[in-house]
Amino acid sequence: MENERYESRALLSRLLTICPQCKKHIYGKDLNLSEIDKSTVRSWPMPYVYCHLGEKGTIHALTMYLDASFTVRAREVSEHVSIQENTRNKKESSLI
Repeated sequence: MENERYESRALLSRLLTICPQCKKHIYGKDLNLSEIDKSTVRSWPMPYVYCHLGEKGTIHALTMYLDASFTVRAREVSEHVSIQENTRNKKESSLI
């Protein structure tokens, strides 16, 4: 149990990659990797999409392909990102 906590802390503080678009340093804590149950991952490397703001305030997505030890094996940037609001939550919040 103690070893698992140490590994989780080490993962959170580990530099995983640097975004090639904006040069942001991306750490395990930025991705909440400790929340991923590895037994639910269908195949490795696992694609993980991380959307963030660049230096000019523009949003872009970095897709990282992570192996079972959460090491980035490949990555690609998408500058064209659309995030849709969940309309279900809108309806629920208007009923409150």
